[in-house]
Amino acid sequence: MAIQVSVSLCLIVIPIALSFLLSSYHFAIASNEIGNSLIAKSCNQTEFPDVCISTLESDPRSSNANLTDLSKIGFELTVTKSNETLAEAFKLLNNASDYEEWARRSACYYEYNSSDSQIKVGLQYFDEMKYDEANRIVGLYNEGLNYCLVNLTVVELTERITFLKKFTTDLKVILDLLY
Repeated sequence: MAIQVSVSLCLIVIPIALSFLLSSYHFAIASNEIGNSLIAKSCNQTEFPDVCISTLESDPRSSNANLTDLSKIGFELTVTKSNETLAEAFKLLNNASDYEEWARRSACYYEYNSSDSQIKVGLQYFDEMKYDEANRIVGLYNEGLNYCLVNLTVVELTERITFLKKFTTDLKVILDLLY
């Protein structure tokens, strides 16, 4: 009798467990489509949708993100790329071949360092759910990128800064969707 009860119990528990596992799998697939759909929907409203989509899709967290999470991921990616660019600007400063090049790179580095600090403050505002302030800071950061790009023409940073300029232009649009 005990064997018959445990076999009957197994026959009930196993299908329920399998059903749960399969539904979890299908839910995971559906949430991935929702995340990717949100990326496309949000980024297609921006000025540089290809940059926006490829950048957000490069972070695996984006595939399951809601709009707030997607915005935060965008902010975090900006901070990471900004830090990398700052490190590159510092390296270029230290490797200048003459005074004129050093002066141009030095001015770029110090201006960029100020912008880099701003974007980190913007992320703090975002974490405090002060989305309008965070968006304002992204705008200031974006404007600060022009200094090295246009005024000083530090060619070695052009690609990085152009990317950041495009992506932060798009990030402002996505942040606008939050409020």
